[in-house]
Amino acid sequence: MVVDGTLDLENRRRIYEMIRSRPGTYLREMERELGLQVGTLSYHLGILTEAGMVRAEPEGNHVRYFPSEGFILNDRRTLAYLRSRTTRAILMHILDQGTVSFQGLMALVKVSKSTMSYHLKRLASAGLIKVSKGEETMVSAADPVRLTNLLVWVREDVERDAADALIDVWNRLTER
Repeated sequence: MVVDGTLDLENRRRIYEMIRSRPGTYLREMERELGLQVGTLSYHLGILTEAGMVRAEPEGNHVRYFPSEGFILNDRRTLAYLRSRTTRAILMHILDQGTVSFQGLMALVKVSKSTMSYHLKRLASAGLIKVSKGEETMVSAADPVRLTNLLVWVREDVERDAADALIDVWNRLTER
């Protein structure tokens, strides 16, 4: 749904295209990626929202932006989780392993016990993972096919994670 004249301005068109290509993006990401001032972004986002082309979804201290068409509420919330680097790493390891222990997941993602507990609690309450407690706490994806399909929308973030990991290894090797 494009309202006549709404995308006539270059900046507004760039903002809208970024939101379409990276649903769930937030203001600071757009500021960095597009090189626009926060005031300019806010102004154009307001117009895109008023025109019904963009939907703003509050999430904690952020507001995530989605194209108005194409995503049901549940998918928008899942994409918001997938946009977070730590949460994305947790979900990707769960998808890769199938079922993984709490301790194993902590070692894979390299976060503290309290950080892992926090993220798993949020993901479980969002219905993205199943946690079974027994002798060992085990974690699995509630709907692996849906999660995998939604990962396509955060591909650039996944690629950036891989590039950042490679840079970290390179820096450690060159410091020796």
